[in-house]
Amino acid sequence: MRRLFLALLGIGVLGATLTEAYFQSFGFYREHYVWPKEKYGVLSPIRWQDLLFLLVFWPVAIALLYLSYRLLKLAFSTESRRPG
Repeated sequence: MRRLFLALLGIGVLGATLTEAYFQSFGFYREHYVWPKEKYGVLSPIRWQDLLFLLVFWPVAIALLYLSYRLLKLAFSTESRRPG
């Protein structure tokens, strides 16, 4: 039962993190490259708020990916963890 819970939790965290990372990356690209080129014909500079967001978002996303890796590794490990 514990392994099933860890596997479901790991898959949920992994899926949510990958989905959010994809949409944040695509949104950042669209907001700072596609739209300014279409509207004004030039690229808009990146503001300090955008850089701060990137500096906070990606370490958190990487930490969540590592957490999901560890949860899935625990769920699918074949060695026995009984004290002995």
